Amino acid sequence: MREIRFDRFGGPEVLTLHTDAPTPEPAPGEVLVQVAFAGLNPLDFKIRDGSSGRAKDLALPAGTGREMAGTVIGAGSELDEAELGSRGLTVGTRVFGMRGPEDPRGVAAEVIAISADDLAPIPGEIPEEDLPRWAGLALVGLTAIATVQDTARVAKGESVLVHGGAGGVGQLLIPMVQEAGASAVYATGRAANAERIRELGAVPLAYDALDWEAELQRLTEGRGVDVVLDTHYHSTFLPSLDQLADGGRIVALPTLADLSPALERGLEARIPAIVPGRDRLDRLAQGIRAGRYPLEVSEVLPVAEIAEAHRRLEEGHTRGKLVLDLRA
Repeated sequence: MREIRFDRFGGPEVLTLHTDAPTPEPAPGEVLVQVAFAGLNPLDFKIRDGSSGRAKDLALPAGTGREMAGTVIGAGSELDEAELGSRGLTVGTRVFGMRGPEDPRGVAAEVIAISADDLAPIPGEIPEEDLPRWAGLALVGLTAIATVQDTARVAKGESVLVHGGAGGVGQLLIPMVQEAGASAVYATGRAANAERIRELGAVPLAYDALDWEAELQRLTEGRGVDVVLDTHYHSTFLPSLDQLADGGRIVALPTLADLSPALERGLEARIPAIVPGRDRLDRLAQGIRAGRYPLEVSEVLPVAEIAEAHRRLEEGHTRGKLVLDLRA
């Protein structure tokens, strides 16, 4: 089968498409999935170049990618037909999901073995052209839930600033903070993405066309916001500290973010941790089917263009999600 791997840390050029990789054998409790599409995330290139904490103990050569959508084609010894049926994961079922935090294996392969606990069925019939959205849903969706619900604890009536509102995580953060009852949502992004941010329900702050800090102060009459959700961090974290209302809090999404500048000022600052689970995957499935989470896929690239896909990820201006087609 085909599988993307890298045998050393480095730039996109270290990613290699192997055409003779062995088909994996599912361990007890695992499901065998024929992957149709794999979602791409900044975490992928941070693992590939060695800058992510997840790269520290990674055995090379290694696969790439964390989330996917595909079809169940088999299962390990502990999962008989009855057990698969109770989970909604019988052979032939379309599924989506992401590897749990303790599973370092990639998903950019034609067939993968993955824990049944890390998968959920795609409910109902969906058109083939909609499948890439499901491949890009799990990681950003679980990140958004952890950010809004577990870490920021957004409450009814609070105002929220989202940095990177048109990005993959941002496009789910905006509707989720609205679900939590936020009274006002602002989101930074390029001017070209302002309309998309409006469609999602936030007030756009076009950082490449105006002074977003001054504009936020104007819009909030100098009060600032109760919560900042910062998907960018490097250029936005420090300026955002001056945009917090009294008692406000900030959540930085990069796992290696340095929170000390906020903590030294007595501000509440935290980093979210993804909590996997079937209940949360089902929530995402229901939300996307109901139209509450209108996640956008900006481009689907063939598997042979994995290096180019990583280059675009590193540029940092991707709108919505990039998805890799494992069938092409």
